[in-house]
Amino acid sequence: MFARLVEATAKPGKKDEIFTILTNELAPLLKKQQGFVDAVGLSGDTSLDEGVTLIFWTTKDDAEKFYATQEFKSKILDRITPLLVEGMKVRMFNVETSTFHKIAASKAA
Repeated sequence: MFARLVEATAKPGKKDEIFTILTNELAPLLKKQQGFVDAVGLSGDTSLDEGVTLIFWTTKDDAEKFYATQEFKSKILDRITPLLVEGMKVRMFNVETSTFHKIAASKAA
């Protein structure tokens, strides 16, 4: 199991617009992708313009294939980037343990 963590800070007043794009446009794209497992979007509790997305994949290769597609770049990345204070910080991790039901079931397979 593999996870991609993205941290970003929205320009003032743009956080809701970003989460709308993630919910209404990114989520449906992800659900059609081979290897997609689950996604979690978080917003800061003290700095309301900060956000994190954590997207789980069966393999790192599945994730890399999706993020390299023109569809992701044009429909999601090109629309979100101008709404950010600066670029996104992307980190990748191997999932070692989880209590999320979808992730736990997928890791066991």
